[in-house]
Amino acid sequence: MTRKLVTLFLALAMVLAMVPATADTADLAPVNIDWYVGVDEDPDTALVNDAVNAYLTEKINATVSFHFGSGDEYWGNMVVRVNAGEDLGIIGFGSQTKLDYVVRSQGGGYYPLDGDDALLDTYGQGTKALFDQAVWDAMKINGHIYGIPTLKDNGFYISLIYNDTMAQELGIDVENFKFESFRDLEALGYEVKEKRDAAHPEWAEYPVFWNVNGVHPYNFAVENFLNGSFFAVCNVPGIDTIEGYDNETVFNLYDTPEFLEYAIQKQKMVDDGIYLYDYTDKRELQYTGAVFGWSGWGYTYMEEHMYGDNFVTKMRMFDKTWTDTNNFFSAGTAISSHCADPARAMMILELVNTDPDFATMMRFGIEGEHYTYDADGKMTFEGTKNAVAGERAYYYWYMAPVGNLTIVNAPETLTGPDGIMLKNMMALNDSCIKAQHLGFSFDTAPVTNQIAACTSVEQEYKNDLNLGQLADADEVTDIVAEFVDKLNANGVADVIAEVQSQIEAWEAAK
Repeated sequence: MTRKLVTLFLALAMVLAMVPATADTADLAPVNIDWYVGVDEDPDTALVNDAVNAYLTEKINATVSFHFGSGDEYWGNMVVRVNAGEDLGIIGFGSQTKLDYVVRSQGGGYYPLDGDDALLDTYGQGTKALFDQAVWDAMKINGHIYGIPTLKDNGFYISLIYNDTMAQELGIDVENFKFESFRDLEALGYEVKEKRDAAHPEWAEYPVFWNVNGVHPYNFAVENFLNGSFFAVCNVPGIDTIEGYDNETVFNLYDTPEFLEYAIQKQKMVDDGIYLYDYTDKRELQYTGAVFGWSGWGYTYMEEHMYGDNFVTKMRMFDKTWTDTNNFFSAGTAISSHCADPARAMMILELVNTDPDFATMMRFGIEGEHYTYDADGKMTFEGTKNAVAGERAYYYWYMAPVGNLTIVNAPETLTGPDGIMLKNMMALNDSCIKAQHLGFSFDTAPVTNQIAACTSVEQEYKNDLNLGQLADADEVTDIVAEFVDKLNANGVADVIAEVQSQIEAWEAAK
């Protein structure tokens, strides 16, 4: 952790020394850069965009135009625009934005940051210092770096956020049970429902848990080589979530007894009211005090009122935490390959990764409007437009597709006393279990068609299975078998064999 903190201080010193020399405002013509962010738009987005532009104009004579959006339809359209060669300026990539780092890099969608103009070395020295060379090597696709990973929880730090007020009232012991995935929550969920509904029959129609619809990392700890697809994975050393495979053998997660067991379990828990069948337009239920648990990703400290003042929230982290190469692909920023001014875009990314004021503005808005500081110099939302949870005017805690989280100023309710959450995060980055092939980057080119076909099949089936929206265990069994058959028919064996071959070649070359 000490090494990481020293690196951060050096990075900040470097950028303070560098910006006047390389980005003197007097020498730069004004430019506007589009910026696509993978979250929904808050009411004061335009107001904050104006404040950001005032800040950037002073620093590097640039402005940005925010574009906020989420969901498969929005990002499906973004894929079309990337492929069409539009100038999209700065683009968030990863699971939150639905833009696959590897696929879009290989497809020519992103600008090389280590190309002939050496953007990263020239304008991003502070950003480059945030990560070891091994991480930058892992970011190389076909020999070039196309994106900047977000410095944050660079591992799978998964937790159950739970309603401690309810736990205390009902006598629920959250701390003393095995917790290596959300599949371990079945017995806890049924205990809570029985006790909660007896004590509060008016809550009987509320879910016990807010939905956890991701196979990975919430339900399966596996090493992932295809970002959001899991038909070619390996076990993680020391966790080994799938029986019958060592850490060197690539396999299809969907074609395992464990996945079938998970899908049947999820359907049953939906049928029994542990999860809801459909969460659409039900966001307000989270703030009532009737819901017991939520999934957390990246939290190393829990504020007492994550979901409002009606109850106290606490956190129980997975018993084991881990990371893999794809973790660095899962959230970050890239520059559009057709950006009119990639150098200025890189200057903007340098600021958001090294300038605490700018990084904070992107998450929490304008001082005096959306946050302020108390008499002790501590940030607070009290008395601002962000005071009421669920009604905040501009609030994007984490906002992973933007940049470095570790320099963001935040209230103690989010990061704990003396920023303990961020300190714990950096310590976990150093200590979590490493996947067997950390640093290996899969070249999808030999099996592009098969990956596209299998990904399409995965998209067809995954929601019904992950959301538990089938009729019963028999239908789940039939659908999983159909799913696996379609993957086989669309070349999943070729993908697995290619990943296996490249891993073996990578191992031999080390």
